[in-house]
Amino acid sequence: MAYKALYRTYRPATFDEIAGQEHITKTFKNALKNDKIAHAYLFSGPRGTGKTSIAKIIAKAVNCEHAPVENPCNECAICRGIADNSITDVIEIDAASNNGVDEIREIRDKVKYLPGVGKYKVYIIDEVHMLSIGAFNALLKTLEEPPKHVIFILATTEPHKIPATIHSRCQRFDFRGVSIPEMIARLNTIVKEESILVEKEALTVIAEAAEGSMRDAISLLDQVVSYSDQKVTVGDVHSIKGTVSNKKLLNIAYAIYENNSIEAIKQLDNLILMGKEAPRLVENLIKFYRDLLIFKNVNTDDVDQLIYKEPTFIELSRSLSNNLIFFYIDALNKAQNDMKWTSNSKLYMELALIKMVDKIEKQEIIIDEEFTNIKEEIKVLQDKIDNMEYIPMKEDKSSDEVSYKQEEKTHNVEDIPSFKPVTEEKKEESVKVVGKQIDEKTEEHIIDDKPLYTKEDIEEPIKEVIEEKEEINLFNTVIEEKEKEKEPYKTFDIRFVEDVLNNANREVKISMNMRWFDIERDASHSNLSYARMITEGRLVATDSKMIIIEYLTASICNRMMKPEIKEQIVRILCDFYNKDIDYLALPKAVWEEKSQEFIKKWKQGETNIKLSPINHPDLKGMPKINHNIEDMTPDSVKEAINMFGSDLVKVKKGE
Repeated sequence: MAYKALYRTYRPATFDEIAGQEHITKTFKNALKNDKIAHAYLFSGPRGTGKTSIAKIIAKAVNCEHAPVENPCNECAICRGIADNSITDVIEIDAASNNGVDEIREIRDKVKYLPGVGKYKVYIIDEVHMLSIGAFNALLKTLEEPPKHVIFILATTEPHKIPATIHSRCQRFDFRGVSIPEMIARLNTIVKEESILVEKEALTVIAEAAEGSMRDAISLLDQVVSYSDQKVTVGDVHSIKGTVSNKKLLNIAYAIYENNSIEAIKQLDNLILMGKEAPRLVENLIKFYRDLLIFKNVNTDDVDQLIYKEPTFIELSRSLSNNLIFFYIDALNKAQNDMKWTSNSKLYMELALIKMVDKIEKQEIIIDEEFTNIKEEIKVLQDKIDNMEYIPMKEDKSSDEVSYKQEEKTHNVEDIPSFKPVTEEKKEESVKVVGKQIDEKTEEHIIDDKPLYTKEDIEEPIKEVIEEKEEINLFNTVIEEKEKEKEPYKTFDIRFVEDVLNNANREVKISMNMRWFDIERDASHSNLSYARMITEGRLVATDSKMIIIEYLTASICNRMMKPEIKEQIVRILCDFYNKDIDYLALPKAVWEEKSQEFIKKWKQGETNIKLSPINHPDLKGMPKINHNIEDMTPDSVKEAINMFGSDLVKVKKGE
């Protein structure tokens, strides 16, 4: 007898053998037991999840000699006949090859005939979304009101292509992908039945590679068994599937994390020599970083993915931020798209790895992360300071110790300036202090029946000290304010860059960038040219009140910093973001130089970082606008000068 594939040999014969889909199997068990079967069903879901298998189980159950039953007996003549396709009452149609109107009309003409053996004629139409519009229209009336002895079961992987008129005439069941634990349990059953030697991890890799399809998992197991000599191993699965082992993926990812491009390229070359294809490697790496994101941000279990147990994987998940992982995925995704248009796919894989390692490409992410970490540390320290409370020393009530402490105090009563003994007239003004006894009538503190001092005795010297401190503080404040006074920013002033970078706010920058191109859409017709000048640049840094805009050339920056143009643009930015904003336009080369200088000094542990002056031969300082002098230039001429420059605009005087 010819060999029968495992997925055909172990096709489920009852609802209990279906892997997953409990919500569907339970529904049909109850419907069959209570004899409440509908006339039409629509099964939708991924491939290999049991749509056709459940359809055939239903066909056997409704025609079983012991009906109504939850599961077919698979022993009576009808069940065995349906299983071996010897009974014609169950008709399976492939809509991919029988998608015309004539085939559906043939079905419509034959449904009126009674079944030959069983109680029901069951039509199973697979890939029903492939039917033509005419075929769907021909099926409508029959599907809505078929004879009592007919049941239609439509199966599809693309339910969105099914017309709404067909949907409304069927009961729809959505199949889900089979989970990895459920798939492993079914594979273990097959392995025991077939007496196959297989590693536990190999079954997990097979289940992961199947991507929710039970049929694909069984087919891959069948293929790997034929490939291996004695025992199926993880390496055998990767060899057959063409995938890369978790260990090799971790080696590449760790080399990227260490910014070691040489090691990353070396690992890639080794995999290419082993016969791995670059497109498949990119796909595996994208999935690897996807697993890293899921493990980092979602509560996961070790059984979900085999790689979740790897110590190196866990270490990477703690070390890499979400933004950096997104950067890696974007670089790999771009390489994957570029590979579609070239025959040398390895080239784009190498470029992607180098880009992922390059510090310049990810400098913005690194700066944002480092500033975020600093802010978090500052917040923790601030919380600790806020929670600190003064804890007074415990006082001993014994008179001997009290008198001893009074002698040991550094600030004794005698040390207070202008101290005067308490007189009889001042007894009423005496204050309460901690001591041995308190007079009940005068509420006067006494030790050994002798008053210490009065309120006036304390207030006068303290007042003198406070006044003295106020004078000193006032003097110091004036000096500090004078020291803090700064000259106004020049046109291209490095102090502007220093202030922004030392107080950079990542959240505000992201928020402003999300709305950056809306400036042009929101601008009025008169401000449209200014708005376009803004959006031609790239917002690279901000401290919420001041922003740095990067442009390709110095000439654009000179134009942006012209006082009359800057005045208009500042007004547009303030109105759009609803807050006061100042800006500095810098050429790309200058911005890259200053940002790298800042990063270098920050890594050396410097605070309140100072940068070298901006020195670019094409950048020009601009004079300030004198608003006290009335400008008689017409508005139309001003607009022309702003657009084209004063050198190109000539005003012709009229008569």
